[in-house]
Parts: sequence; structure tokens; C-alpha cells
Amino acid sequence: MDDTALRVMQLNAQGYCCSQIMMQLALDDMGEENRALIRAMAGLCEGSGCGDTCGVATGGACVLSLYAAKGSDDELQLDNYPIMLSQFMDWFKASAHEWGGIRCEDIVAYQGGRKPEVCGDIMLRARETILAILMENDIDPSLPRDQANGF
Repeated sequence: MDDTALRVMQLNAQGYCCSQIMMQLALDDMGEENRALIRAMAGLCEGSGCGDTCGVATGGACVLSLYAAKGSDDELQLDNYPIMLSQFMDWFKASAHEWGGIRCEDIVAYQGGRKPEVCGDIMLRARETILAILMENDIDPSLPRDQANGF
């Protein structure tokens, strides 16, 4: 078990949901803290509270947005942001047959109930995919957008 898997388990044990964990891992990578953002990510928990799209998918989309979307009046989204987002969601949809679908409700039903190890595995695989997408686009995940070159 690697450090990221241990961190996912730790955050889950502390009561954070999948979307919050996805964002916290990105903030950890940057050495940043943002309680308000982590709090806001709770709105995506458990398919936005109604079993819809998995919080790992929506949380992952938010992580990519943290690095590449517009965040202020004097900032533009990166040109490749829509493609990055599409790549991630395409990967998630293509992989979803392994865990039961893209909806939280479907994943839980397919797995026979809520299982932290299933959601943890989905989070770890999504994180690997996000990091690969960032690297393919010359984005250093350890740098906040406002500190990265070319922003």
C-alpha cells in the first residue's frame, strides 16, 4: 500500500467523502490548504446527495478545473482544458463497467452496498488518470495555477 492509498484511508476514516478526498489530495500535492473548497466539495458527495454521478468523477473534474479553468477576471481557462476534462470523463465512463456504472447509486448497488475499498480503488485509479492527463499537458500537479509557468 502506497502513501496515497494510506492518505485516502485516513481521510475516509476522518469522515470525508470521495469528492472531498479527491480535492484534498490535489491540495496536498500543492502544499495548500483550503477549508472552504473542501467544504464546498461535499456538495458532490454520494452523487450530489441523490445517487447521481459518482463523486469521484465530479470531484476529479473539479480537480482538473483547479489546474486549468478560469478562476478570476484576469485569467483565462487553458486552451486544452475542455480536452483534458473530456479525456478524464471518457476514461471514467469507459472504466465504469468494472465497478457498476457512473452513478453512485449504481456503483453501490452493483457492489452490494457501500464498500470503502471499492470507492478507494476508484479514487486511486482516477487520481492516476488525472495526474497522467496533467503531465501530458505539461502541468505540474505540485504547483498551484497562479505559480505555474505560463499562467
